[in-house]
Amino acid sequence: MEAQLQKSRSALREKDEQLKSFKDRVAGEVALSIKTGNTMSLNNPVNKNRLKEMYEDLRCDWPRIKKNLKSNNKHPDSVKELILKEFREAKNEMRNRRMMIDKVFESVMNAGGTPQKVDQYRQLTVQNLQMTLYNEKQDAGSQKPFLENQAGNPQDVLEYLGSECYWLGCLMALNNPPLQPDWENHPPSMDRWDFSPRNIRNASENE
Repeated sequence: MEAQLQKSRSALREKDEQLKSFKDRVAGEVALSIKTGNTMSLNNPVNKNRLKEMYEDLRCDWPRIKKNLKSNNKHPDSVKELILKEFREAKNEMRNRRMMIDKVFESVMNAGGTPQKVDQYRQLTVQNLQMTLYNEKQDAGSQKPFLENQAGNPQDVLEYLGSECYWLGCLMALNNPPLQPDWENHPPSMDRWDFSPRNIRNASENE
């Protein structure tokens, strides 16, 4: 029994050493790809530049979306509220998830983790969450219901618009730093349907 116990302890120590070695190696490899400020991985498909492109793609869909909704007598105020709501809910949901991740890594820090490595793993965890959300949508494909046909079902178009805004809002909220459409600096227009900001900017916690 004692020999078996010693053997188990020895195997456990070996596994711990292998795990520590693996974590140290990954930490070194990952350090260059973790976003810090304006520094980010060129291979990251959801970096800030890519998020700008994805937001611009959504804006390119807007004329066809607007045409469909206008022809089906949808009110612009309700559509604007849908867009704002989806981005707002995405931001709040991802903020809550980041707070949960922070709490996990705070406990690791309190247990004696190295601050620099703990922070690297924390940021990598957030980035992995972002990548998971991105890949899930890519795997499912992005259907654009009836955007070429103004007589199409407006409810399908609204669901598509809401889904795209929420998904993109989640990806923006998980960026480092978080991003959002620049609602504040969107110039007023005589067109009541012109409520899509042309740019994105760093998100404010108070918005």
